[in-house]
Amino acid sequence: MLVDKYSDMLYAICLRYMRNPEEARDQLQESLLRILKNMDKFSAELGSIEAWMSTITIRQCLKKLDRKKVHIVQLDHNHDQEYHAEPDVLDQFNTRVLLDLIQQLPDGYREVFNLAAIDGFSHEEIAQQMGIQVSSSRSRLSRARAMLKESIHQLKSNESWVNIA
Repeated sequence: MLVDKYSDMLYAICLRYMRNPEEARDQLQESLLRILKNMDKFSAELGSIEAWMSTITIRQCLKKLDRKKVHIVQLDHNHDQEYHAEPDVLDQFNTRVLLDLIQQLPDGYREVFNLAAIDGFSHEEIAQQMGIQVSSSRSRLSRARAMLKESIHQLKSNESWVNIA
């Protein structure tokens, strides 16, 4: 019952971190095995079961990505300045388009973006989980946002985003 109820939610998490559906399914399976193996360690006093399973799934994906030796791509442009979102721009895109753009980010940037912007981890927590400096986490998030902003502007200027469903 647990697998049936939560596998879609956990698979969505895996898809955000992994490059393709096959890797996401593999990590979902590994995550579910860990969850079932450690059910006796779950305590409702510490939080919801969804949050507990999400954390296990995120950590499993990060472990897999770490084993793949994530390489950070250096950008030609200076993207260290703070990003200020244009609220109406994101409202014009559907969720699938945004997730596809996030998937196109280089691994290290995609991980930090997912952890910070979507999963709500602090830069200190991200740095600890990924084994990087806090300043690196901040820099990667800023660069990821800049890359996403550029991708959104390219889609918008091409007007191809209107036809994407």
